[in-house]
Amino acid sequence: MLVFFPTPYPDELLYSVCARYRKRTGDPSPKNLLQDLFGKNNVLASVDLPSHIGALVARLPVGSKITAERLIMDHTMYPFYSAFLPPEQARAVLEAMVSGSGKRIYAQAGVMASSIRNSSTFRYCPLCFREDLERYGELNWHRMHHIPGWDVCVKHGTWLNDSKIALRQTNKHAFAEPTEENCPLDQVAFITDSRLLSHYRSIGNGIEALLTQRFPHRPLDWFQRHYEARLRQKHYASLVSGKVDQAKLQRDFVQYYRKEFLERLQSSLRGESNWLAMMARKHRKSFHPLRHLLLMNFLGVTLDEMFYQDEQYKPFGDGPWICLNPAAEHYQQKVITDLTISTCEITKKVIGTFACTCGFVYTRRAGESDPSKISRVKQYGEVWEQACLRLANEGLSLREIGRRLHADPMTVKKHIRGKEVKDGRRDLERERDRIEWLSLQQQHPNLSKTELRKLNPALYARLYRNDRIWLNKHSPETNNKKTRNVRVDWNQRDLEVLAKVQDAVSQILESNGKPKRLTVSRVGAIAGVRPLLEKHLERLPKTKKYLDRTVESEEQFRRRKIQWAIKELERVGKPVQEWSILRKAGIRKEHAPMEFFRERDSIFIEKAARICYDDLISLDDWKKERS
Repeated sequence: MLVFFPTPYPDELLYSVCARYRKRTGDPSPKNLLQDLFGKNNVLASVDLPSHIGALVARLPVGSKITAERLIMDHTMYPFYSAFLPPEQARAVLEAMVSGSGKRIYAQAGVMASSIRNSSTFRYCPLCFREDLERYGELNWHRMHHIPGWDVCVKHGTWLNDSKIALRQTNKHAFAEPTEENCPLDQVAFITDSRLLSHYRSIGNGIEALLTQRFPHRPLDWFQRHYEARLRQKHYASLVSGKVDQAKLQRDFVQYYRKEFLERLQSSLRGESNWLAMMARKHRKSFHPLRHLLLMNFLGVTLDEMFYQDEQYKPFGDGPWICLNPAAEHYQQKVITDLTISTCEITKKVIGTFACTCGFVYTRRAGESDPSKISRVKQYGEVWEQACLRLANEGLSLREIGRRLHADPMTVKKHIRGKEVKDGRRDLERERDRIEWLSLQQQHPNLSKTELRKLNPALYARLYRNDRIWLNKHSPETNNKKTRNVRVDWNQRDLEVLAKVQDAVSQILESNGKPKRLTVSRVGAIAGVRPLLEKHLERLPKTKKYLDRTVESEEQFRRRKIQWAIKELERVGKPVQEWSILRKAGIRKEHAPMEFFRERDSIFIEKAARICYDDLISLDDWKKERS
């Protein structure tokens, strides 16, 4: 049982924690150190995927809240390496790190088969190390600095320096800690190429998310479906067959990142058989997380979309689909399950052919927002044709039949041509109904059309279906009654709306999560009075005065978001700096009130930002008060 164990720092490697323990005990023997930490003296000092972590946790001091899961997820490379592994494979790696011997960890994690290799030495950022000295009084090895193929500190926009300590030491059981002697802090090289730095930050944000967030493990075909769908959307793959235009994909990929960037990340494309071509095809093996991030960033796929949305290319959504046969009982109901997808030879657009069991077959182009819009009817079917003949026998004109069955009059004529249409009998019945309707009006001259309808519903229904134009012409005129104008007490309504608006503003300001801007539309929607605010705000003077004082401009909203970001960073114990504040607040640097971020000193920024945003004074005024 250990008497003490150092508290791991944020983003610190477990290897580094063990090195700090060795430094504090002062025991130079690696074997004795391993015996103390793991109860064995043959454990390898692994930097990225250590083993025997369960044995280490079991020997921690009584009352320690450090768990094996915490050490693995927060202080090893497991979250990064396992992010794109299938669930069974990721679970096997985790179990091997907790209780295994460590012999198969690298093979199970896919590290051995990857062409992306670690650097030969430990790497560090001098500016990060300076912050560590100020905050902790000692240095530690960071996870973000030891991602295979990674050579920058995104936080400071600098190149990582090689230390004087080999990553794979001669003594495989020794833990080496960073010092100012083996990691000089006076050599800082900033990245001057803005485009290159932008790419590094995009990929670096993804790496940080994989290390800190808990994404679910998915099977290999899950990621394949995402890439297939997005390649189709970006027109790199056939919309029907899914065949990828590899030449175009690779050309645009290299043009987007540039060869220099891909070579630095050990991910350049060579020949026909390269990693990008394999990732665009069926996934038969796992790929390095760094290359997943490169392809995702190029295609515009976020990590949340990749891990939480089961995406497939479905240009017409999920079935069943609606039947558009107006003669069928299931008209506009989702009953169609037969869908065939093809490509138009002329426009190259995706065409869906929907065939219903009623015989109605129609086509629709992909991308149409209205699912009831037909491109072309390929087949009307027996149900439609019978309805067409029935309406013709009832004496309806071609135009009226076409209106009811959503077809052109000439199409109607084509389908009833050569078929027996019984007009004589229908003319006699129609004349009889007309006489009966006129007689009903003579008997009840003071009744309206609706009241006459109630006296003989069957008669009215026959005339409405078969002789509507005559019915409307020979019916009592509609009596349009004028509605009484009820005057509104706008003073009382103003007070009521004001109370609701104030409550809505309180809800917005007190809501958890990222702040939302106070706008008239948002306040009105939450208060349930949006139409009043948009159309009659001038009649609500008290409410208008309150909104004029409360609604935020873009500048005011940015200030409130920065206030929130500072508090959130302080709450989770992260450094309050310009880049972290803007990133947390979701504000682009060119839109930020930059007078608050001209000083690089993080302590000055924290104090100045808090005072300036809380008191709403300018930085120049604050400097005058400070002096």
